[in-house]
Amino acid sequence: MRKTTLAAAICVALLPVAGSHAGEREELLKLQATTMSLIEVLVKEGVLSQEGADKLLAQAKQKAAAEVQRTVEQENTAEAQPAGNSQDVRVTYVPQFVRDEIRDQVRVELREDVTADVLAQAKNEQWGVPGVLPDWTNRIKLKGDIRLRGQGEYYAEDNGAYFDWQASNEDGTNTLLNTTENNQKLRARLRLGVDATVTQNILAGVRLTTGNTDNPVSTNQSLGNYNNRYEMVVDQAYLRYDALDDEQQRWLRLWGGRIPNPWLSTDMVWDGDLGFEGVAATLTRQIKSGEGLYAEDETERSVFVTLGAFPLSTEKDYGSDDKWLYGAQLGTDWNFENQSQLELGLAYYDYQHIEGQPQPLVGQSTAWTVPDYMQKGNSVFDIEGTGNPPYALVSDYDILNLTARYDFVRFAPTHVILSGDFARNIGFDAAEILARTGLDVEERTDAYQVGVTVGWPEVAKRRDWQVFGFYRHVERDAVLDAFTDSDFHLGGTDAEGWILGGSYGLADNTWLTMKYMTADEIHGNYLTDSIGSGVPLGIDVLQLDVNAKF
Repeated sequence: MRKTTLAAAICVALLPVAGSHAGEREELLKLQATTMSLIEVLVKEGVLSQEGADKLLAQAKQKAAAEVQRTVEQENTAEAQPAGNSQDVRVTYVPQFVRDEIRDQVRVELREDVTADVLAQAKNEQWGVPGVLPDWTNRIKLKGDIRLRGQGEYYAEDNGAYFDWQASNEDGTNTLLNTTENNQKLRARLRLGVDATVTQNILAGVRLTTGNTDNPVSTNQSLGNYNNRYEMVVDQAYLRYDALDDEQQRWLRLWGGRIPNPWLSTDMVWDGDLGFEGVAATLTRQIKSGEGLYAEDETERSVFVTLGAFPLSTEKDYGSDDKWLYGAQLGTDWNFENQSQLELGLAYYDYQHIEGQPQPLVGQSTAWTVPDYMQKGNSVFDIEGTGNPPYALVSDYDILNLTARYDFVRFAPTHVILSGDFARNIGFDAAEILARTGLDVEERTDAYQVGVTVGWPEVAKRRDWQVFGFYRHVERDAVLDAFTDSDFHLGGTDAEGWILGGSYGLADNTWLTMKYMTADEIHGNYLTDSIGSGVPLGIDVLQLDVNAKF
């Protein structure tokens, strides 16, 4: 192709220039000089031999002579025709073989471009597979993640004894927690989820995870079960409806089923693995520029209200004494011009029939008031008055919770995220507890956490990083110990200490996290005084995680 094209260029360059117009003559002379120079360079560089060059020139001269003869004949024929309109435009004649070469080259180049365009369109429109991929496949999204964890649990040397309330209720005899023997564990967590778009506004969500149905705040699977298989349980199963306004902004979201956490919160109140069973609704109002305090408002604001109702225990046919959780949260989300973000949420969580009831000498059993799950920390009492299980909660829990988070982006791409969380159990009533149980329990009902995170807000790509540090103080009856963080102090309340760590992106969607938590007991449960408690229960936890999501 290259040699033929070169011959065509030579042929054009060798055409006589005498009969051409001045402009055309100049261009042809330039082309002739350039072509001859090109041949000389090719001979000097060894690309073309001198013999080959001479042969190529001879062939080109023959073709040029033939083209000249053909051109003369065409011009003579044209002169014999009547004169055309004086406005006719003269087009310089292009030899046929040159036009053929141009046509063939354009065909090749066009074929490649057209083929690429057709293949792209066929892929997008799924040509040739009618009925093979049904419509629902375009509305299904699969997702998941896996976490491998090494965990060390280290106990202070002067730890005292502590009851394991959950194990005691299950075994029917007083059982002690391990507070002296250090542990090393390997754990894994696998979560597989499906999001299915039912319609434009309705989403169905399902997620399976490792874990079991005995612990609502952990999805970990401990390794070391003699190579037996893991359990997989349904972690989420819900329908979600989103209502959009004319500007396609969501103003209402409704949840139903076993749903993700709908609250703006931290794991000081709600563990990250906790799911909520029931219904929830979030109403959001966008505040546009000019509707705020100032006419020239440079922030994007929204306010939201979330309401939720969640049954905790309704399968025992106790009617009006069923255990429920009701919640309401008022919050705001401000996005500033520099992309910084402030989130605030004030929540009230009201537990119904959560406190224990003493067993009367005659009458219906009050065993139903015993919690289905406890960690440690909350004040408890033996409902039968024997000093033995079952144990139930002393206090009611009506929790007022204020959560704040400020993402400072002035140093982008590095973020500085400040967070704070405060909770108080305003349902604690010492006089009511004394009348119901005969116990004089000191009020310990406040919890708070402050912290800072520096780096990427989410580690998702290679070399992304973040470091964080938090201080937490959770008194024994500030929040329900069943649902708070299961890692800090190995779960429960009545603990204070530090959480330090960081994450680093090993690859896209793969990252390493290290977290160190050191915590001591604050007060101790009064029921443990008789068995030597009074010395703080100190527990340090070190976790090293390898995470991957897909």
